[in-house]
Amino acid sequence: MTVTTTSPVRTLLASRRPASSAAEWLRRPRPPLAPPRWLAIVLSVVAAVALVAVPLVNPSYINLTVTLVMIWTIVGLGLNLLVGFGGQVSLGHSAFFAIGAYTVAVAGESGLPHPLTLVAAGVLPFVVGYLIGLPALRLKGLQLGLVTLAMAMATPAVIRALEPWTHGSRGIAIDGDPPAWIPLAHDQWVYYLALGAAALAYLVTRRLARGRLGRSFVAVRDAELVAETLGVDVWQTKARLFAASAVYAGVAGGLYAMLLEFIGPENFGLTLSISFVTLIVVGGLATVPGAVLGALFVQYVPTFTSSISPAATGAVYGAVLVVFAFFLPYGLVGLLRGALTPLVRRIPGARTGGSR
Repeated sequence: MTVTTTSPVRTLLASRRPASSAAEWLRRPRPPLAPPRWLAIVLSVVAAVALVAVPLVNPSYINLTVTLVMIWTIVGLGLNLLVGFGGQVSLGHSAFFAIGAYTVAVAGESGLPHPLTLVAAGVLPFVVGYLIGLPALRLKGLQLGLVTLAMAMATPAVIRALEPWTHGSRGIAIDGDPPAWIPLAHDQWVYYLALGAAALAYLVTRRLARGRLGRSFVAVRDAELVAETLGVDVWQTKARLFAASAVYAGVAGGLYAMLLEFIGPENFGLTLSISFVTLIVVGGLATVPGAVLGALFVQYVPTFTSSISPAATGAVYGAVLVVFAFFLPYGLVGLLRGALTPLVRRIPGARTGGSR
């Protein structure tokens, strides 16, 4: 009679194999979804119609939250260009967000119409971002992160110091109502402005990610010396990318000011910058749709957790960043791609190229 014995180590490894396989599946990189062209068109049309109809059929508080999602999406698209595609660390985009918000507030006091104030909210952060980016982007990794972190920490103090323009700690009121000839309520007007800005930002970012400029960003991120050898001006590329991402944040800050109609230094603290970083990590670095998913997370999950405990929001941000760093490095986009790819492949039709 033969008695077989099983090694305790082998038994332990066998018991852990399913969990290990699940973790490997979550950490696996996946290509973009490539749905049939007809399905992509149908989904785009349905989404467009639904987004246009939202403010006309819903109460103002729903319009408020959806508008905030679009504002966070704009910030996430710009920051993902810088961090995901460009490989540059930034913890200070709340500074550009604040510049855009106060530009709209101050320009609005002078009587400029809202569309022009939003243009100014993009131009001024671009100039500031370019001037800061030229010297700062010669740093790398932790050093660059510390410089941008200092920007975020200094923003409330700078706002208070510029009291003649910003009204300091007293805050500043913004007239966010539409012109008299436009028959929309305040929440509907800002919603449509945010929708137009978010749609434009999404299309521009998608085009950049797929085009030659996006490839140069990735080349600088992955191999600076090789990119420079191939004729890419590394420092100018980095500075322009930093300035472009500041434009996204500035326009989003302007829309934020118009939506709230009152802002102060406390609106632009370090927590805001941390939420921006959380947005792109949770959504998915170097992906365009990830900005939308991250914006949904940043808007709704902290609201839910703060209703349980006011101190829970910071804990949730910390726990989520740790979980995503270890188990979901490609964010919610990677998770959805893994879940939906088998289904999408079964749908017949000519394929699109997918979206990064």
